[in-house]
Amino acid sequence: MHGLLLGLVLLAGLVAPAAGEEYRLQVANLYRAAFTHYLDGSLGTGSGELVMDRMGRDLDAGPGRAAKLASGAFLGDRPFRYGWEALAASFGAVKVIAEIKPAEGSQQWDEVVWTGNPGDRSVWVIGPTSTRTQEVIHVALQGLPLNGGAAPALRYYVPYRVTGSPSPQTVVTYPLDFLRFYEDRGAVLWDRYLSRAVGLGQGIAIVVGENSNPTFADWVYIVVQHPPRPATFKAVVGWERRRGADRSNLEGATIRE
Repeated sequence: MHGLLLGLVLLAGLVAPAAGEEYRLQVANLYRAAFTHYLDGSLGTGSGELVMDRMGRDLDAGPGRAAKLASGAFLGDRPFRYGWEALAASFGAVKVIAEIKPAEGSQQWDEVVWTGNPGDRSVWVIGPTSTRTQEVIHVALQGLPLNGGAAPALRYYVPYRVTGSPSPQTVVTYPLDFLRFYEDRGAVLWDRYLSRAVGLGQGIAIVVGENSNPTFADWVYIVVQHPPRPATFKAVVGWERRRGADRSNLEGATIRE
């Protein structure tokens, strides 16, 4: 009898799901002028050379401290959410459902905390619902330490437009129609295209979906590669009105489930 009970306990231990690790993603959308206020040095090639410590400190004001950025610096029409099932599959990712807390008061980040399995990938989406301020111009990301051992820091990136023979980059741009076309086709998008173009060396990368209709805004896909230990990731996106875009204030289509 004792042997049977011991066997059941061992079996339960084998089939029990892993607890996973806790990950945190903080996101802010700024107008171009507010973003460029923090460019305190040479951009280099726009591949993470410039560290944006001052921006990070100001966005981290947090409870009990006065907000360092005026509310007018932020775009409030950029819904931030997890990737739905078909989208996650197209990015070779898992669907993660978590409560997203919008910025409020002195808390200037939109923030999500979730539990995931190390080695998995998750994808998060900024899908603007307005036709105003359509184009992604600047990006700052904070992920894991660089290969050289430097501490995690908020670093500046220029969106890299992918060509026929890409080298992996942390922030890349594809036509939004192209990304949406592959959304219901499993992992073809990631396996055939994104895996060759997207660099996840810091555990976070951004794929900008450039809208072919200049009246409507780009989409931003934030890709997180789950590390072995708990981690906090940050993404700041700088936006401006697309040159030549219609001045219409018509509302754009919303992102779907």
